[in-house]
Amino acid sequence: MADEVLFEFLHSELVSYVLTNSEKDKTHGDLSTLEYIGFSTGYRIIERLTKEWPRFKDELDTMKFICTDFWSSINKKQIDNLRTNHQGVYVLQDNAFRFLTRLSAGRQYLEMAPKVVIDNC
Repeated sequence: MADEVLFEFLHSELVSYVLTNSEKDKTHGDLSTLEYIGFSTGYRIIERLTKEWPRFKDELDTMKFICTDFWSSINKKQIDNLRTNHQGVYVLQDNAFRFLTRLSAGRQYLEMAPKVVIDNC
């Protein structure tokens, strides 16, 4: 429990630090720095988790891996729902996404919520 709280504090401070520095710089007015941090971190985690696995056969195998093993290693639970429109678009649904559950308690955090989520995708 304590390690989860520490991780959430670290995550929120990282988001705050990057956004504060990007506002000061005026060079990265968008969220590209947070996107890069989230992408590179996710890439490294996937590389470690799939080191011993054979290659995936198709997209569905990849998505099943993300919904079960990857999501479980990050969020301590599997994804709630995986849907597709059969045209290559997958929608992952998590009804209790841990980075937003505390933010969703009040309306004052609605502006901050997209910035917190972008780091995790």
